[in-house]
Amino acid sequence: MGRNDQRKGFIRKGLMLALSFLLVMVAFLPAGSAQAADSKWINAVWTKYKNYNSTVNASYNTYMTKLIKDYNTYYKSQNDRLAELERIVLEDQKKWNEKLAADLAELKPQYENNDDLRFELRQYEREINPNSLSSQMGVYVRAANRHSLSSTMGLFARELNENSLSSYMYEYKKATNINSLSSPAYGLHKTVTDTYLSSPMYALMKSSSTSYISSPIYAYSRGRISKANAQKQYAKLFAQYTAQISQDSATYKQQIASTSQSVQQKVEALYQDTIRQLENQRNNTLQAISDQRKKLTGEGLTWEPLLLAPVEGSTGTSAGSQAGNSTNPSAEKAPAASQGTTAQQP
Repeated sequence: MGRNDQRKGFIRKGLMLALSFLLVMVAFLPAGSAQAADSKWINAVWTKYKNYNSTVNASYNTYMTKLIKDYNTYYKSQNDRLAELERIVLEDQKKWNEKLAADLAELKPQYENNDDLRFELRQYEREINPNSLSSQMGVYVRAANRHSLSSTMGLFARELNENSLSSYMYEYKKATNINSLSSPAYGLHKTVTDTYLSSPMYALMKSSSTSYISSPIYAYSRGRISKANAQKQYAKLFAQYTAQISQDSATYKQQIASTSQSVQQKVEALYQDTIRQLENQRNNTLQAISDQRKKLTGEGLTWEPLLLAPVEGSTGTSAGSQAGNSTNPSAEKAPAASQGTTAQQP
């Protein structure tokens, strides 16, 4: 009986070991089976993500290329317009300086020995001096100095300077700069890039991978959830994150477009105001000089508008009668108003 009991004990232990081994094998079977049987589906999920990422970023790159091109085109067009406006005004000043200097040379022999008109002659000479800060011509010269921050031309030039932190052009450039953390361009870049932890593209990438614990693909690949459950969860996440990417991208693009439109409107309004101020200052200067000349000779000056089109039916601006030796440089038109470019809508 002792041997039989011993034999039964060995058999019982053997059965227990076999059963334990079998249970261990069963525990490992689901994961191995899922990976082997559905690796194609797991790979298909990752391929779907990569294709989506590639499509979104191709569209993003096209958008950004056009956006930067539009900005550069607009920036150049406005600074070219500034240069042309400056050329017109400076050439006008040069013509008037030369003609008024010649006029003074003719008047001096006639009036410098006249006790009654000598003061008027000297006053005329002072007013036409472009180098005198207080003279009428000096005021016109300063108004057209783009390097003077307080001048009419200088204010316009400053707003077109993309390196001036508070300028209109800086505002536009910043909106298109992906390196400016507060710009919509940076927000757009982050939205479509899967290396930013707070990006919806990063969240979608994690959800599509077997390398992140929070991913349903990770859970399924290790047999923790069924394929049907993984498919359901992933479909929901894919729809959520792609919708967020589309919505956020559209929002940032709209912000860029709004900034572009706003800046172009402000630049155009300032340009028109600059033209009016320069034209007004020119008229005031020539009118004052003409009045002084009339005190001296009885005859004033005549001139045509330089930057603004003449009023219909007008033959130009005149002060006093048209003397034979009065000056009247030919007028030039200001650079045409620019329509600008608007950032591409999504």
